[in-house]
Amino acid sequence: MKKIVLGALGALLLVTGCAHRETKCEAFKETFKQNKVMFAQNKADLTPESKQVLDKQIAWLKENPNKKVIVKGYTDPTGSTARNMQLGMERAESVKAYFAANGIDPNRVSVVSFGEQDLASTKNTPQSWKKDRRAITVIVTE
Repeated sequence: MKKIVLGALGALLLVTGCAHRETKCEAFKETFKQNKVMFAQNKADLTPESKQVLDKQIAWLKENPNKKVIVKGYTDPTGSTARNMQLGMERAESVKAYFAANGIDPNRVSVVSFGEQDLASTKNTPQSWKKDRRAITVIVTE
């Protein structure tokens, strides 16, 4: 239930944030259609591919200085719950640090860890776990 409410709230914020500026909304959709970055197992280091995704988000955030984001960190289901929550936070913080290093005010970026909650795949295989090792950037305000 909590996930459904949070998802609905996020969708509402997304729609209301874009509704009155159609061209900015289109730019938002293009920039954030790939809103996630992937990580290696048990790592929080950004890859060159991840930095390319984040660079597009940074450019958009610079053009939209009133927007704030939440970076959500996730892990695969291996490891303890405590370690996964810590690793999810490290991944989110890694994205936030990259934003800050590239000119985005850290006060515009919140971070949260979901650890192994809300898995990207329902399959319980090492191949599907790769999809779970991610951080997702979500626009929350104007």
